[in-house]
Amino acid sequence: MQFTNKRLTKINQLIQAIIFSSLALIPISTFAAEKSIPELVDAVNGTLDSASREAGKKVKLRNHAKGFCTSGTFTPAADIKNQFNIPFLDQQQINVTARFSLGGTNPHASDKGSGRFMSLKIDGDQESLNFVTSNAQVFFAKNLEDFFIFQTKVKQGAQGKQWLIDNKPDAKTFFEYVSQRSPSASYANSRYFGVNSFLFNTPDNAQVAGRWIFEPVAGSAPLSKPQLDEKTDDFLQNELLNRIDNTPAIWDLYIKLAKDTDKINDPTIVWPESRQRVLVGQVIINGERDAETSVQQCDKSIFNPLLLPNGITPSADPILNARTPAYIESFIRRF
Repeated sequence: MQFTNKRLTKINQLIQAIIFSSLALIPISTFAAEKSIPELVDAVNGTLDSASREAGKKVKLRNHAKGFCTSGTFTPAADIKNQFNIPFLDQQQINVTARFSLGGTNPHASDKGSGRFMSLKIDGDQESLNFVTSNAQVFFAKNLEDFFIFQTKVKQGAQGKQWLIDNKPDAKTFFEYVSQRSPSASYANSRYFGVNSFLFNTPDNAQVAGRWIFEPVAGSAPLSKPQLDEKTDDFLQNELLNRIDNTPAIWDLYIKLAKDTDKINDPTIVWPESRQRVLVGQVIINGERDAETSVQQCDKSIFNPLLLPNGITPSADPILNARTPAYIESFIRRF
């Protein structure tokens, strides 16, 4: 049987998805009593019946539909081994594939909203570390039932949003947070947060809980209303790609450490700013590998936050542990 290069690429992607799915088999049991993975994907996509589900497959419906890929490097902090026992971080410099995006299933969404998302694949010699982050440090649901309700209600417009505000305190807190967030002038001027917690090995063979934070070296640059009015609905991609032609976009990566009193399995709770932060390294986005096929087609693959190197393990957060199987379900529907 003969296969075209395009078909082989898709087959390889499916094999990759199957491999990733094996990583998620154990976590699935932790939320089996809640909403199923297909139900969660349907809620995100707005495909709650068979007709809309089939229509979604035909147009390859997905979340974060508007986005683009680029590349760079990650350099671990020189003294990181004094803080954590993570052999992956012993490397000098590691390739990065990045995807910057907006939320939602609309590939023509306006860039004038305040939401910004950054996903990274940091592929080392033998292990990888993936990130799925946004510029919101608080999540809207602590469990899969509330996640399903939120995604379903927001698609009902103003009435559904008001229902969430009246009935779901976590959703209300999230909406209040977002309403106070100004659109940034660039993806490069955004802070990015991992709302889920992970467990990190220490040199004395203990574990500490923490969350990822990416701080832009260029600083934050919120747009005023007049400045935003002058922008087009598609300014973000060109701005970043033109920027890195001259100056790389750089973020310092930190782990924000929990104290014993902090809830590590609830992404709706923001830990106090007074918590200790440890510098892990620096992400430099410069576009130097953008011509490579793996970068150009990164939006056709999965950014798997549970693909972790030795020394990092996931917390019991049900939202975190649902991400990989949900991404796989979405990927297979687009195949």
